[in-house]
Amino acid sequence: MSQTQHNHNAGIVRIAANFTIEPIAEPLTFWLERLGISADIGFAPYNQVFQQLLEGGMLRENRGGINLAALDLDAWLVEGPFAKASEQFKETIAEFLGVLRGAGAYGAGGAVLLFPPCGDPEPSPERETALAEARSEVVAKCAAISGWSTVDLARMAALYKVSETRDPFTDELGNIPFTEDMYVTAATATARWIRASRTKPRKVIVLDCDNTLWQGICGEGPVKVTDPFRKFQEFLLQQREAGVLLTIASKNNESDVLTVFETQDCPLKIEHLTSWQINWQPKSDNLRTLSEELGLSLNSFIFLDDNPLEILEVRNSCPEVLAITLPPEAGAIPAFLEHMWAFDRNTVTDEDKRRASMYEAEKQRADLGRRALTPEEFLASLHIEIQVEPASEADFSRISQLTQRTTQFNMTGAIHSVQSLTAKLALPGNECWTIRVRDIFGDYGLVGVVLLEAAEEALRIDTFLLSCRALGRGVEDRMIADLKRWALERGLDRVVIPFVPTARNKPALEFLTRFCEIPAATTEAFECVLSASGGSGEWRKSENSAPAATVAASSAGSELPVIDEDQMLMEIANHLQSTEAILAAMRTQVRRRPVEAGEFVPPRKGLEETLARIWSECLAVEPIGVRDNFFDFGGQSLIATRILTRARAEFGVEMGLTHLFERPTVREMAAYIETVRAAKLEGLVASTADSPTIH
Repeated sequence: MSQTQHNHNAGIVRIAANFTIEPIAEPLTFWLERLGISADIGFAPYNQVFQQLLEGGMLRENRGGINLAALDLDAWLVEGPFAKASEQFKETIAEFLGVLRGAGAYGAGGAVLLFPPCGDPEPSPERETALAEARSEVVAKCAAISGWSTVDLARMAALYKVSETRDPFTDELGNIPFTEDMYVTAATATARWIRASRTKPRKVIVLDCDNTLWQGICGEGPVKVTDPFRKFQEFLLQQREAGVLLTIASKNNESDVLTVFETQDCPLKIEHLTSWQINWQPKSDNLRTLSEELGLSLNSFIFLDDNPLEILEVRNSCPEVLAITLPPEAGAIPAFLEHMWAFDRNTVTDEDKRRASMYEAEKQRADLGRRALTPEEFLASLHIEIQVEPASEADFSRISQLTQRTTQFNMTGAIHSVQSLTAKLALPGNECWTIRVRDIFGDYGLVGVVLLEAAEEALRIDTFLLSCRALGRGVEDRMIADLKRWALERGLDRVVIPFVPTARNKPALEFLTRFCEIPAATTEAFECVLSASGGSGEWRKSENSAPAATVAASSAGSELPVIDEDQMLMEIANHLQSTEAILAAMRTQVRRRPVEAGEFVPPRKGLEETLARIWSECLAVEPIGVRDNFFDFGGQSLIATRILTRARAEFGVEMGLTHLFERPTVREMAAYIETVRAAKLEGLVASTADSPTIH
């Protein structure tokens, strides 16, 4: 059973929109509770996106939390002469991107939620083109703004089967332009984005073969790659392009499996696999072997199998692995994958895209290492090149990724988001340096980070880390030499490197023992103080002896209790694939009618009963009596709008907010609906009676 911890700061959610966005609150709270996040959701005043991104604004000041800027681009392209409206529209888009860039530079990041366009049945080609171009511009330029990305809600509306995205009735009623289904979809997409932004992505997918990658059992009969399995393999190739390593752990004869991969039916080929374990050993044993071979911990693995017993064996023996059972019906696999949140990634770095080729190069290095006579000859034959330079804004995503993933050669375990990194580097005296490495086999990419502060007495190190794939290549020694040189250049005579012991950073500790006389088996935080001009270092107890988890939390917020990740993600992927299913799940979470509400008077069958059910679902209270007052059960204008919308769809009677406020009980509303319907019927009968009879 894989478990995960989620970050408390993720629950500080601030939302600004250029339309009424508040209906997103209920479904977003529903999702955040499922993710184990205690949500503090705050809304900016109506149509104040720009103000909230400027100095003193709600979004700009929420550094480290989740910021959402929800946009209806149609609202910015005003009616009137198109040339003038188009020019103003372009200026508005440019101004928005400018204030967004300013917020990002200040350390405030988040997501821009792009709601679907109007979908006018008779669209103006000019208007359609202007909106499409603006949408593309926002997506492209947000990707280059520190800490910000976009969420395409038009695509998500299709994924979650939203038939109508806009509602003219609620727009006129309360400036609520979108349907309830669309707000639920927006909340779902936002929750997926939040989870992906605050959860370490898994690096390795481990696959079973028979009835997982294809239909049938190889070596025992014909094997077919039917359409669902083809789509599955194509999905895996997309994951590989995003930086995920593909491997196999299968109970088969190796030659039989390799033969299937050679067929034209398989989009997935053997060269796409980083490694495999094809034998008759338990899957958990093969997962451990793959972990050792790749040098990656099991908590970075996802295991996919069609057999629930194999999944159970892996969960029991390797609980760090996220073990996922594929649907028994092959036709359900593509939709299941679309709704498996474990595969979501908000950003993909250049290093991610090159990961598979990097591991192939590492195999070649290992082969050379086995042939080399001495370690010195091995290093010399690699012709290693080390590039050290100041970090650019384009590096921040990769640097944040390294602080989350690098556990072995990491002095403190401090975690930085793009936002916290931006905010820290905005302070005087703080610098961030990156280390890139390449050799004859290829580019390692950005593998090392030093985050430092030039204080009055010394060069103090906040973050000192190096990816394990670059260890033992002399890179760490170069980093120490550069630190000493930088200290002297800044007129400082010491370098202070703090160290916080964790369960996995023993390699970093062993490295520091070369410079400081560290007490054996130390379990407390300490500082290694190096002379910038040479000589031995000094060990001293850290002024801040907090454990590593606390140090990491200082950048990212306190931790929440663990949740059963496997079960949660499986339930979502199998059962919550549409807004209809999500709304049904939300409506099961109702409060019992409070005793102090007074006598419960049940509704009569028919109109009252249907209306009471609508009230109950919208108010999340059960049961609702016909004499219960709307306002006594937490009723407010947004809930009123939902009730009126559903009543209109159910009974064909339009009511405004004043109708509900003047008739705040089910019985009174039912009486009004009956009166209107009777009047309509009388009008229809009278109209028919007045019509001439045709013989």
